[in-house]
Amino acid sequence: MPRYDFECTPCAYYSEIKQSMSDPALLECPVCGQMTFQKIFISPPNIFVRGEAKTIGQLSERNFSDMGHYEKSDKIAKDRKPINDKQKEKRKQHQKIVSMTPEQKVKWIKKGE
Repeated sequence: MPRYDFECTPCAYYSEIKQSMSDPALLECPVCGQMTFQKIFISPPNIFVRGEAKTIGQLSERNFSDMGHYEKSDKIAKDRKPINDKQKEKRKQHQKIVSMTPEQKVKWIKKGE
């Protein structure tokens, strides 16, 4: 059941109540006793209706979740981009810099080696 925000206008009492959609929107206020405790929509109720996928992303997610282990691993391997030589060289240089000591980094910056 969704939660709704209720507010009493005369006494400014506020509360959040869980009730079904078919229940009345006007209730008796627990503070002042008047029939002015009404449903207000500060945030919309969280309602999820399961149905057909409406976007390509939803359809893709549903198809991926229905796949088996081997199908998923094949799809992931197929979707990976191949690494070209320039990217390999850049990655290798980055690994070299990360593994250097601070003294080696200073030397590398000064000499460019």
